[in-house]
Amino acid sequence: MNGQNHVSTAPAPAPAPLTEFQANGLAAFSHLVYRGNGTVIIAGARFRQVYVFSPKEPEQWVEAEDVDGLLRTGLFLIRR
Repeated sequence: MNGQNHVSTAPAPAPAPLTEFQANGLAAFSHLVYRGNGTVIIAGARFRQVYVFSPKEPEQWVEAEDVDGLLRTGLFLIRR
């Protein structure tokens, strides 16, 4: 040996395609971004799920049925 270490790696396998259940589950949520200055604790209109947003943690996934109500407050944008 010449003193050099050689490491060979195989490429990572391609990820499996999403199942119908997984695809439907992703469609059930939207990624919202909070634009306010302080912390807000807000409940979604449909499921009453409580969401907490702050300038330090401005982004999270929200139930699709709650998105319209949150957007109407003017405090959120949808991240695409």
